[in-house]
Amino acid sequence: MNQKIIYCCYAIEQEINDPRVFINYNPKYRESSINTTNKHVIRLISNCPWCGKGLPQSLRDEWFDILEKEYQLDDPWDKNQALLVPEEFKTDEWWKKRGL
Repeated sequence: MNQKIIYCCYAIEQEINDPRVFINYNPKYRESSINTTNKHVIRLISNCPWCGKGLPQSLRDEWFDILEKEYQLDDPWDKNQALLVPEEFKTDEWWKKRGL
């Protein structure tokens, strides 16, 4: 699944692809974030810092809800349950397949 991600503007595309910058896109949850120097803290962003356009809504809650409803995984980060998470849920395939 080698699709090019389309960003809202050239500026954010350049920043996300620059390894020196702490802006990230996580396709699994469809989230954009600004990382802090503390590697355990991220700040989700809902608008592009450059053009102001709204970014797609995070699907993190839906990820957990679907895994619980369809696969009975109530804690997919648990080491035993993590082994049962289907491959599609490790990428953006799960939400694209469902038209989210």
